[in-house]
Amino acid sequence: MQESFNCACGKKIRSRRLSLGLTQSKLGERVGVTFQQIQKYEKGTNGVSAERLLKIAETLKVNVLYFYNNYRPNFIVMEENDKSSS
Repeated sequence: MQESFNCACGKKIRSRRLSLGLTQSKLGERVGVTFQQIQKYEKGTNGVSAERLLKIAETLKVNVLYFYNNYRPNFIVMEENDKSSS
């Protein structure tokens, strides 16, 4: 069974946060939520809104597409300047 996006995204948030040496509290402070909310994101209990995911990406110093890459084998990330589908 396919892992939910919330769980896959949460694992990436946790992994990147730990690689930068940030606590859940520090990440929460920087994106404007409590550490409990970060816990919920990381466990996949709560989904992350697009705006909040952008803040998390900026704080974790990754492109927001980082959270979508490799989610599904046939999932293709289109770059802004990719005009092949237009």
